[in-house]
Amino acid sequence: MPPASSDRRAPLFLLLAVLWMLPMAGRIYPHFGDTIRVDGRLTTVADYLEDACGQRVGPAATTCIAESSERAQLLLRREQGRSILLIEGPLLVYFLVYLPLRLLADRLRGQPARDPA
Repeated sequence: MPPASSDRRAPLFLLLAVLWMLPMAGRIYPHFGDTIRVDGRLTTVADYLEDACGQRVGPAATTCIAESSERAQLLLRREQGRSILLIEGPLLVYFLVYLPLRLLADRLRGQPARDPA
């Protein structure tokens, strides 16, 4: 029996996902550790702290740096999460959408479940 068209699409989709992930990881990884997005522009955590607290002195500077550091860490985690989703998006679509639908379709057709890849 010839393979179904969905049997041929799965390896192609996985190949395209890998071809997406490699350049995106190469593009995003150098900025992953310290880049945050503030008002739509990318900046480093150090530059953000300098912009927020650079002209303050004494106790006001200490308080500003503490508060801005917490905000910077929140923004950094948010940006890192977005980066991970951008890099791994195609694989998530495959495993969360395509694969369950494929297994459901096989079950409805009465065929035994088989390796989708």
